[in-house]
Amino acid sequence: MDANFFEFWGRSLLNVSKGQRQMDELNRWLGGGLGGSDSLSGLFRQIYGLESVEKGGDEYLKLYEKAMQTFQQSFREYLRLFDVTPREEHESLMKECEVLKLKVLEQEQTIGHLRKILGDKGLESAETVRDLQDVLKKQVDQFQEMMTTMGQAFQKKRPSKSR
Repeated sequence: MDANFFEFWGRSLLNVSKGQRQMDELNRWLGGGLGGSDSLSGLFRQIYGLESVEKGGDEYLKLYEKAMQTFQQSFREYLRLFDVTPREEHESLMKECEVLKLKVLEQEQTIGHLRKILGDKGLESAETVRDLQDVLKKQVDQFQEMMTTMGQAFQKKRPSKSR
């Protein structure tokens, strides 16, 4: 956070301590994009060094934009110190959450539909795997038996080597 932010914030809070009117003015100023209050805008221009530049010129607009961005970034960092989330960020996350909830719901419905299709066709996944394992085991046993039988047949037909 920049030093100008702390100076502005300190002076503004001192003014707020004088009464409710100053608090309302600060809220309006912050909510209105740093405009709408001559006294706070003047204080802002003074602290951020904008009084020395001619108001309304290209240079002033560039400096004002930079000062405003710096102030807003510092304000966000200041709010993070208190675990406060800006409204725009919160609303954006809420929208994203709703979109993801709908996506999850659609995916759960699709999964349920596919499970029903598999169940209707008798293709329960665990049962299908078990059946496949049984078939493979039978084939291995039959192959083993065939190899044993063939081995025995070839051993009987082998001529013995005698001299």
